Amino acid sequence: PTANPSVAPSVAPSSASSAAPSASSSAAPSERLSGDGTDEAFATPPTSPEMAPAAAEARRGWAAIVMKGTSEPRSPGPRSPGGAIAEESPAAAADPKECAARLEAAGRLLEAVQRLCLVPRPTFRDALFFPHASALERLLALLRRAKFTIDVCVYCVTEERLVAALREKAAAGVAVRIVSDEDQAFNKGAAIFKTAAFAYTVVDEPLHEGANGRKAEGEREKRMHHKFCVVDHRILATGSFNWTGAASSRNCENILVSSEPKLVSAYSAEFERLHAAFSRSNPVSTAAAATKLQAALRGRAARLPPAMGRAQSSQGTAEEKVAAALSQLLAQAPSGRLSLGACRALLQRLNLRPVQARWLLHTATEECCELMRRRGRRRGAAAEMAALLSSLGSLAATLESDLLMPPSAAAATLFFPSVAAREELCGVLATARHTLDVCVFTLSDRRIADTVLDAHKRGAAVRLITDDVTAMNDGSLVFELAEAGVATVVDSDFEEWRTAEDGSMRRSGSTPRHMHHKFCLVDGQILLTGSYNFSWSAGNVNCENMLITDDPYHVRRYGEAFEGLWREFRRAMYVSRQEAAVRIQRIERGRRERTAGARGMRQVVNAASVKANAGRRIAGGRSPRAR
Repeated sequence: PTANPSVAPSVAPSSASSAAPSASSSAAPSERLSGDGTDEAFATPPTSPEMAPAAAEARRGWAAIVMKGTSEPRSPGPRSPGGAIAEESPAAAADPKECAARLEAAGRLLEAVQRLCLVPRPTFRDALFFPHASALERLLALLRRAKFTIDVCVYCVTEERLVAALREKAAAGVAVRIVSDEDQAFNKGAAIFKTAAFAYTVVDEPLHEGANGRKAEGEREKRMHHKFCVVDHRILATGSFNWTGAASSRNCENILVSSEPKLVSAYSAEFERLHAAFSRSNPVSTAAAATKLQAALRGRAARLPPAMGRAQSSQGTAEEKVAAALSQLLAQAPSGRLSLGACRALLQRLNLRPVQARWLLHTATEECCELMRRRGRRRGAAAEMAALLSSLGSLAATLESDLLMPPSAAAATLFFPSVAAREELCGVLATARHTLDVCVFTLSDRRIADTVLDAHKRGAAVRLITDDVTAMNDGSLVFELAEAGVATVVDSDFEEWRTAEDGSMRRSGSTPRHMHHKFCLVDGQILLTGSYNFSWSAGNVNCENMLITDDPYHVRRYGEAFEGLWREFRRAMYVSRQEAAVRIQRIERGRRERTAGARGMRQVVNAASVKANAGRRIAGGRSPRAR
């Protein structure tokens, strides 16, 4: 109510889009449990780069703006003996009601800035990288948190610990559904038919067969190549990770975990589409499993969260709890000022969810105003208002660091087969101006390879990490990119270590592995990850997915993973231009030999067929010469 109208332009978000985060938000983060009691494995540590620069700049200026009006004289004081007007001291003139009004205006300004510049961050965010001892345990912990449903859409399932976790949750009444690939279901060690005993399991449709029982002419083998899981329709886990022992123990894999509602709903819709389509043709579940699933779904309503009316009544109790905690903190704080550490401790104790950040700031503003109104008209009101302003600023900085994030400008989900999705993927890669880091299992799609090469020609620093086996496959374009100057490395074998008798770690051997990642980083700001290989079949035949996000947390985690792999493989498996040219020649020579061998084999088969036909005609009384 008492704010100066000229203040607004100086705190507008557009006026400070290039400002750096404030120093107050860069304090050392402390581990904090997320809002609904999740364990530390899924807690997101606060990182100051995630705070919107506009919000930080606005918060830097608002306290000085509000305090400026308090320090101005409201009325001339008595004349001094020299004739000058002696201004009344601000500390003596400050009215508690006016200070409370200014505090309220400042709080509303902070709320408006956060509403315009920031959004609540997902409750769950994590990035799992394999092989790592804790990665599989964190995935198992995610499955064990399920209360209602687990929807698994994965190419291959052989890992017994994951199957056991699903069986355990199914026994507890959780509705488990599984979609998998038909061919992989019959492989040695596959556990798809084991899951049919407790889960509603389906596999993808077989290829359309011709009249001779073989694959139709021109049709390629398709795969249900997704690798994602949705827990309780609230948490998504997607990436390159197949549910196999090799993936968890030695291959280079990743899983992105997020509770972002838009991402979860998109992947849930894809699961429902595939499950409905495959259920009509290839159900694997037994009748007992289907009956058990129906019973679990019927009992779900009894376990749903409380009704809205009950939640509203608990909200009032929570507000009283927050107000009491704030009053206690302000009373105990030195000089009435809350530090960043005290605010972070308050968030840990209240265990709030990110969506409650604005509500907490609103409650804190009201509590500070009430403290000012309860004061009598006495000296020091302006100093107390300054202390409360500082406390509000600390709380706002902590909320921005721990619970809020900038709104996403490049979030999307791509599902294949789709020509449009493939073009959108190439469009995102084409936006690279400074750096393009590609970490992919196979690269044989000419359209994508040309996009990567164009980025290199524009001057972007392009780096490529790929698998050493698939790089030698027919159609691979890895060495063409390396010969064109793209920095390229391939993976090395997985080194096994054992603990010696003296407690030291010693190398016991090496095992072949796959660099099975499928992610890219564009300019260090946009992440693309999922099950999608850079191949023609992935974009036009297979069931695949690719997630695009600019979430700073996930971009940072995947950037760190890329740098680690680059350092590890560059020392031993860097591909120079000369090596690329030699390998291209070797691949081409092998292709020609195989083509010639196949041509010769066809000639032998045709000759044998002609000879057999001639023999049958002679045996039937007709000679070839007579025909």
